[in-house]
Amino acid sequence: MKPYILILLPALFLLSCGSLDVTNNWDKQVDFKSFETYSLYPWDKQNDQAINEIDKNNIINSVKSEMDRRGYTYKEKGGDLVVSIFIALQNKTSYQAYTNHYGGWAGYGGGWGYYGPGWSYGYGWGPGYSHTTVTKHDYLDGTLVIDIFSATDKKLIWQGIGNGEVEPDPARRDKRLPKSISHIFRRYPIPKKGR
Repeated sequence: MKPYILILLPALFLLSCGSLDVTNNWDKQVDFKSFETYSLYPWDKQNDQAINEIDKNNIINSVKSEMDRRGYTYKEKGGDLVVSIFIALQNKTSYQAYTNHYGGWAGYGGGWGYYGPGWSYGYGWGPGYSHTTVTKHDYLDGTLVIDIFSATDKKLIWQGIGNGEVEPDPARRDKRLPKSISHIFRRYPIPKKGR
């Protein structure tokens, strides 16, 4: 079975839920409670070019935890469901501009006088000015796509996509990753049970 991806956005897996954009889609005709077991689709070697072994294991274990907490039992092969994981990383740059506006100043110049029509000289407001500062931010943008197929007909029945800026600190990344994957699964048709 070859994995099929419904949507691949321009770029999760390593950030906090607050800054994670999540998209979910699933087949509303499928009874997700009718499945009892799941297996993982063989790891895509392209993923190894994007992440290290520690992140790989963290992702796999977090996905398995989400499935287990929904009542499914893991089988190395032959599960009722097949879960596929795909990762894409992309270097990006963002720019943020901030402008300070400064008001005008009093000065001496031409203008309409207070008494009667006609042109006269007097005090007035001069032009203001502004200063703009642009800040550049280089970052790694990541996308994690989780596809779940029905093993019998190889039909894609659920997809979760998480997209956001990759956390560069490995220790923070390890803590945030399970929360991010839980956030991707938040709209799965079967809610997770307590620990």
